[in-house]
Amino acid sequence: MNLRQLQHFVALAETGSVRRTSARLNLSQPALSKSIRALEEDLGVVLFDRLPRGLRLTPVGTWLLSRSVPLLAEARQLRNEIELIRRQTGSEVRIAAGTVLCASLIPRSLARLREVAPSIRGIVSAGYWDDQKTMLLNAEIDFLVADARDLEDIAEFELARLPVEPICAFARPGHPLAGRRGLTPADLRGFDAAGLTRLPKGLERVLRDLPDLPVGGGSAVGSDDFGLLRTVAAASDLLLFAPPGAVSDQTGRGELVRLDLSLPVEVQTHFAIVWRRDRGLSPSAELLKRTILECAALPPPVSPSPAAAARGPRSAPAATAETA
Repeated sequence: MNLRQLQHFVALAETGSVRRTSARLNLSQPALSKSIRALEEDLGVVLFDRLPRGLRLTPVGTWLLSRSVPLLAEARQLRNEIELIRRQTGSEVRIAAGTVLCASLIPRSLARLREVAPSIRGIVSAGYWDDQKTMLLNAEIDFLVADARDLEDIAEFELARLPVEPICAFARPGHPLAGRRGLTPADLRGFDAAGLTRLPKGLERVLRDLPDLPVGGGSAVGSDDFGLLRTVAAASDLLLFAPPGAVSDQTGRGELVRLDLSLPVEVQTHFAIVWRRDRGLSPSAELLKRTILECAALPPPVSPSPAAAARGPRSAPAATAETA
């Protein structure tokens, strides 16, 4: 079954005549009849009763017609939107995102967007959700990507949630905690962290029950630039608390390792794409939204084990005569 066969079926159902349908589709009568027979054989059902004067839908034909009409309309709309995206040379999509996402998921998504729709220009504002909420309400951006715990109850907003990630502790490979197993928050006493100057209110409420974690106001180095915090943690004994996807490049290069620290399941991300319900999204903005969802659904990278962390990054073996 394909869309062309469904188009032939719908047209024939509307006219009830092979002759009139052939003229309407600019298709020969034998070709139309062959297309309908192939559809019936593929589905294993009879769609039309052949009468002395024309055709009549069978019950299953009537059901298929009810499903085919909206399906073909959706296919036409899809083609129109793809054509619109293709022709929108220089079109812009304006979004805002949290600082953690701007250092991880958003760059990967923009790179992916360039692969599939290079004519679309993405403009990103990095910052905190409370400022970006106002931007969205004022229609200054198409959508924002941020922690949704303080946005989900706003009636004007529609949300598409991203996969949840745990928030974990990371440190440089030579950190005193890097090789230890079964850490608890109490084991972090005496160690400082590099952290964001502001946390989502929902996450702050969760962390109140974990006073030993050096996060939020307890951070020794605070910044709204998450990229800076990653660099500081990799170059010092400061800890970094982040979702694994936000430090995948650093763990992949062995600059940071994940600590074997047990934290409550509530210490996790609640990121979502948020847009105004009354405005919807343009085709270009919808494409970027779906691209972000696609990239967010990819499995997170695997961080080095605590045992590997204790050893630190390995240097490449010297080449031998056989391998050189």
